[in-house]
Amino acid sequence: MKINKKQLIHIIGIGGIGMSGIAEILNGLGYSVQGSDLSLNSNILRLRAKKIKVFIAHSKKNLKNVNLVIYSSAIKKNNVELKFAKSNSIPSIPRSNILAQLVSLKKTIAVSGSHGKTTTTSLIASVLSKSNYRPTIINGGIINEYGTNTRLGSGKWMVVEADESDSTFLKLSSTISIITNIDEEHLDYYKSFSNLKKSFSKFITQVPFYGCAIVCGDNEHIRMIISNISTTKIIKYGFSSKNDVRATNIRTKDNKTIFDIFIKDDNKKIKKYKNFSIPLVGKYNVLNSLATIAVTSHIGLKISKIQKAITLFKGVDRRLTHVGTVKNIEIIDDYAHHPTEIKNVLLGMKESRPSHNLIAVFQPHRFSRIVSLKKQFSAAFSSTDHVIVSEVYSAGEKKPSNFKLDELIKDIASKSKTNSSIYVDNNSILNLIEQLNGKTSVIFLGAGSVTRWAYDFYSMLKRAYE
Repeated sequence: MKINKKQLIHIIGIGGIGMSGIAEILNGLGYSVQGSDLSLNSNILRLRAKKIKVFIAHSKKNLKNVNLVIYSSAIKKNNVELKFAKSNSIPSIPRSNILAQLVSLKKTIAVSGSHGKTTTTSLIASVLSKSNYRPTIINGGIINEYGTNTRLGSGKWMVVEADESDSTFLKLSSTISIITNIDEEHLDYYKSFSNLKKSFSKFITQVPFYGCAIVCGDNEHIRMIISNISTTKIIKYGFSSKNDVRATNIRTKDNKTIFDIFIKDDNKKIKKYKNFSIPLVGKYNVLNSLATIAVTSHIGLKISKIQKAITLFKGVDRRLTHVGTVKNIEIIDDYAHHPTEIKNVLLGMKESRPSHNLIAVFQPHRFSRIVSLKKQFSAAFSSTDHVIVSEVYSAGEKKPSNFKLDELIKDIASKSKTNSSIYVDNNSILNLIEQLNGKTSVIFLGAGSVTRWAYDFYSMLKRAYE
């Protein structure tokens, strides 16, 4: 169907990070946009600042004079607005379909993978923006230098985070497809790891003949997939010498990571570039940077420009976000909620702060994830001195009758050789810190409500010590 710019588009769940991004882009293109959500948040405040009307609470009254409804996979079929739209013949389209149509307007770099999508998308967007490419950006997190997750650009390129959680990323028509890694995730949807890998394989083979796929060659599951693909140009990055873009001589200094890179061109000639510096810690962020270097050099940026631009990156909200420091206590907020992410983040923290006591406050996300990856979670906290675990953020899942949080607590304590306890309130952390000597880093981890705890705890520390 065709919607003219005078007609009204309504977005159900507009406060979500993905939906708010769609709203911003459509608004920037000149369409009349409004939406609704259950509660107020920072995304909604940002939209309202752009004069986008947002209703708090879902109601059929919100759909007066609406010509099109957009909804995400999180919206249930019995949602009052969605039911009203369908019963009144108002066209209703999933977010993934709208995103696919927006992507078709530009040359597109689509970033997928189990981990690192948001940071990699942000890095690419930042480098292209600083190189005067003026890209359109649709990201899964707030890019700090923009204060938003989206930007409508006048250039010919779009950079988009491609979410694989429900296979809707396969609807995207991308010029360049990136896979950062493949891990056991979203098996509640895919039912098996094999099905998940088949989806990523299809993602690569959908690339047009004039495009390419850029993948992490160090990931064993990616290597298995690409070994059976001969129809798509593939560029590999990583630490192994078998990659086309690789990093060596990696070292950490002053919350920065420095490394050298080797790049193999189409003629198999290899060039070395020394002292790339990124304002990020952890080898996983070196990999995110290599993906950025691979794609931006492929589309024509000079290495010197990439090198300069990447040093100016200001990060992504909830990716090792510095909340504040009180006396010798540093508070960090991070989105990591999968054991691979947690392990990498904590290792990066310990490498960059070797003299600090490291305390992790972890809010488990989804019962299904905890149950299916119990062994991995148990071993993910080995870099910490102490772990505090809260109750599970269910994200709408029902608690299994045989689920016992204390078993996870015990496993973390025994397998990670670290102390572990159940989170009660901010006081429990405060009492713990009082028992420690020297510099301390407290990192709050999870995809639920844990970020609010980080800021509450910071405020509590200020009252206690200042």
